[in-house]
Amino acid sequence: MIKWHLKTYDELTKADLWAILSARISTFVVEQERPYQEADHLDHVALHLWAEEDGEVLAYARMYEENDYISFGRVLTASKARGQGLGKQLVEHILSSIQKHYDNPTITIHAQADKELFYEKFGFKAISEVFTYHHTPHITMTMNVQKN
Repeated sequence: MIKWHLKTYDELTKADLWAILSARISTFVVEQERPYQEADHLDHVALHLWAEEDGEVLAYARMYEENDYISFGRVLTASKARGQGLGKQLVEHILSSIQKHYDNPTITIHAQADKELFYEKFGFKAISEVFTYHHTPHITMTMNVQKN
């Protein structure tokens, strides 16, 4: 059974952190062949959201405040869990969590360019040309959320 978690960095257990970093490195560094410093300073200020089953991270994202907007990133669905709608559930959880935990209604993300149509389904609009970030084409997208 899949269980969803939302924790600050200080609330993460060592096992949580290991599972999260393992999933992120497996996806972004190994699978996507992107050599970069995967863990960074944003991990300390982010809210970490993930779905797990039997201790394994199946989907993950982190949310954080930037200067004048909220952002999220490191969005992943583990290879064994793809094609089951978990990515859609993850974004729904992200948007709900942002509404509950942040006051700023503007969300801006730097999405991998091949995910542009996926994010458009949730109301995101592209606001930049494609650019390279960590050796991968990205695009800046934005949307406003309504507080409940």
